[in-house]
Amino acid sequence: MHRALLASLVALAASACAYTPTPTEAIHIVDSPADVRFCTRLAEVSPTVPTTPGFGSATQSMLEATVALGGTHLYLQQRLADWLLVRGIAYRCGPGPARETVVIRAKG
Repeated sequence: MHRALLASLVALAASACAYTPTPTEAIHIVDSPADVRFCTRLAEVSPTVPTTPGFGSATQSMLEATVALGGTHLYLQQRLADWLLVRGIAYRCGPGPARETVVIRAKG
């Protein structure tokens, strides 16, 4: 009984370590400028494109361009109120939560 349990746990642990995401899977896709406000803007990775059927291939090319630039986030900027048109902008964000540094100086 214990051997069977141990064998299944070892197999489960080995299978969990076997998956390695592709570089494009590691890119975070965001749709709010607040998500990238403390990040470094790298470049626009697409012109304005429609989100109609076939948008998946446009998204894939945006992700690949973001990886090529060394980016960590792909910001999809809304160009129309109904999200019919978007453009992709690549950003590089540092590790951990983004923080704003505030310096307060006292007079005197």
